[in-house]
Amino acid sequence: MTLTYITLTHYLLAFLAGILPQNNKVLVYENATYEAEIRTVMMYPRGGGESTYLRPSVAPLSGQNMILEFDDLVQDAEDYRVRIIACNADWTESDLRNLDFLDGYNEFNIRRYEYSVDVKLSYVHYVFEVPPVKRPGNYLLVAYRGSDQRDIILSHRFMIYGDQVNIGVTSDLRGLTSVDRGRQQIDFILNYGDVDLQNPMDQVKVVIRQNQRWDNAITGLKPTFIRDMDSQLEYRFFNFENAFYAGTEYRFFDMRSLQYPGQNVAYTNRQQRPIQVFLAIDKFRGKEAYSRIVDINGDFVVANTDTGNGVIESDYVEVTFSLEAEKIPGEVYVVGQMNNYRKAPENLMRYTESTGQYQAKLLLKQGFYNYKYEVRGDSLSVNYYGGDHYETENLYEIFVYVDPVMERGEYLMGYKQITFNSF
Repeated sequence: MTLTYITLTHYLLAFLAGILPQNNKVLVYENATYEAEIRTVMMYPRGGGESTYLRPSVAPLSGQNMILEFDDLVQDAEDYRVRIIACNADWTESDLRNLDFLDGYNEFNIRRYEYSVDVKLSYVHYVFEVPPVKRPGNYLLVAYRGSDQRDIILSHRFMIYGDQVNIGVTSDLRGLTSVDRGRQQIDFILNYGDVDLQNPMDQVKVVIRQNQRWDNAITGLKPTFIRDMDSQLEYRFFNFENAFYAGTEYRFFDMRSLQYPGQNVAYTNRQQRPIQVFLAIDKFRGKEAYSRIVDINGDFVVANTDTGNGVIESDYVEVTFSLEAEKIPGEVYVVGQMNNYRKAPENLMRYTESTGQYQAKLLLKQGFYNYKYEVRGDSLSVNYYGGDHYETENLYEIFVYVDPVMERGEYLMGYKQITFNSF
């Protein structure tokens, strides 16, 4: 689909979303879409129940079962294909050859798709089973149209890990000092067994992320103690090198039903196309005491309780977010897994003096969503509207990469999940 065939509406959507026309597409090595019609991209290890969709796109080498799903807001199915790119720990392209991590040719057809049913905005839903790889590491899945690898529609990261390095958490510090009660820190030890490490300072790379976010992941940590005799590396810091601002529990709304709207939905307008959903007006929480609310750590679940088939019978609706607050120096964004926490034009909130509110409108698929408001500016913290509380429940992941001697590429040799303040 060249620019000639893009409707004015789609072109404006693409322009507002920062998506360039097809002939100018540039691959980025992160979770991204390259056309305004590609929506609700999910990648997860296959399991059972709705909680499956909340799992990180991480799987063990011995049990790979990764699934990719996405929608295309068009009338007819297209010929989409996939290739896989091996990446280093910093998500630059590895110098591995295809045969180093795949058994066959590096091009796969997406054959499974379904058409939407009884919705106002038609779409085609695609499902793809990611082929297994032969070695643990970081990988970027790239989907494209036909045989033209330059005509990219989406890219998505996934990680396959080995078990050669064992990760032991030695402390999970919260409220680190009496004057800093808003951070959470993880100290840990790596037991690397018989892994050949000649220079651990350079060969081992550690990445920690919070709630599946890449935008604020901690990288570049070096071991504070090396115990060669015990095959151990200790990571214990005193200057917040491995500490995250804790944030607070996510705001949420439930639009699994459009006939009987759920919590935090003020009202809906089903006469419009797309259907309009107006959320309850949010308030400033930055100075409130911590409140324990069960959330899904910023994620979302596609679901439709009106029909029971969320995959192809959930509609796309225009959701209006409203935040009642004074205007601040800086930009305010509504973020979550729904938009990969990306601070982009389409989720930038606009301030209206007459109402005293920030507002943003997002096109989202029917379901249950977590979200938060974040600030980009010089004078206020990113979590200004929610605050930071050491009591907050957060999911952390530790990734351990090893750059082997006399081999190409880096191995993901250890992985661990830690939940702070689990309910």
